Amino acid sequence: RLIAFRLWVHCYGGNSRGHMTTGKDGRAEPTDVDLMQRVRRGDAEAFACLYRRYHRKILNFFYAMGAGPSFSEDLCQETLLRLWRLRARYEPRGSFAAYLFAVARYVWMERRTEIYRAMAGRPELNEETDAAAPGLEPDAMASRSEAAEAIARAVAALPDEQRMAFVLRTVQGLPLEEIAEAMDCPVNTVRSRKLLAVRKLREVLRGLLTL
Repeated sequence: RLIAFRLWVHCYGGNSRGHMTTGKDGRAEPTDVDLMQRVRRGDAEAFACLYRRYHRKILNFFYAMGAGPSFSEDLCQETLLRLWRLRARYEPRGSFAAYLFAVARYVWMERRTEIYRAMAGRPELNEETDAAAPGLEPDAMASRSEAAEAIARAVAALPDEQRMAFVLRTVQGLPLEEIAEAMDCPVNTVRSRKLLAVRKLREVLRGLLTL
């Protein structure tokens, strides 16, 4: 069933690195940092470009954290809106992806209690179809197999900080150094949290797959 785990990661993942890319005309496109420096000066077009690059990644981050379709979209929009509102504070140090996921982390920490309570009272919020959350199809709704559902439940049961380290490393593919920046903790702490998450998942999913 290792395929089920890889599919679950694919559903919520995506390369979050902000390297220079090449456009259709063969010219190099601006890096994330270049765009954010323009955003800092109030360039709405540059912000729109960053929005297109990161909307799906942030959306899937919240979904993998267990927010459910509707809340994931809400948290994603709040994160990107906050990025725009706080643009003047941006300093081009380190990875832009780490900076943005740090914003997403703060949004999650502020809203998670509200979301947990809402979802506990209305379980159907975590069972919405892609028709109710168009931004999530086809990625977040790709797999409904028994194995994939078991993986999703096991990840959702992890403590918040372990789950976040696991999601950012295994699902989003960020290096440990960037996760440490996003989570505001030492690299060794990130490594420890991720390893603890993997051990717990192995125990819960024993016999289902190999991590």
